[in-house]
Amino acid sequence: MISAGLDGIPIPRYAPALARRLQLVCASLHAEALAGSGIVMLEFATLRIVAELPGIEQWRLADAIGIDRNSAGLISEGLARRGLLDRRVNGADRRARKLYLTPEGQATFKHLLPKIRIANERTLAPLSPREQQTFIDLFVKLIEGNRAYARPGAGRRKRSSDAAEKET
Repeated sequence: MISAGLDGIPIPRYAPALARRLQLVCASLHAEALAGSGIVMLEFATLRIVAELPGIEQWRLADAIGIDRNSAGLISEGLARRGLLDRRVNGADRRARKLYLTPEGQATFKHLLPKIRIANERTLAPLSPREQQTFIDLFVKLIEGNRAYARPGAGRRKRSSDAAEKET
């Protein structure tokens, strides 16, 4: 089903099209909030996760943000080069990196957080406070309920022949 938006532009009423449009809204508003900071959305997401979960391993960060592990490594490495992030070798697994904000990273995060909060408020502004909470709760429920697909490459990767045989 398709309905017309306030501007007359058709809005397909199915999840992928709506999710894509919402992603555009979020990306635009967050780009405005981060303008001039030298930080992009995925870098801020990294700072935020590390601020809230100091010592998180890099692979868990990737899963939390919904990016591949290589990208998480590149983002973390770039933030570390800029003095915003400290990547420490995990004593239990020398290949793994635990992430911490540096003092400069903490200051950057604290400086940008109010701007990101305003961008989030602007994103959800068309909804009442109760609708906002319901929307976020339902959004999380959809992601949790589809966890196997809520990762980079899901649905695009070829399935192993073993998995395909089990279904037949």
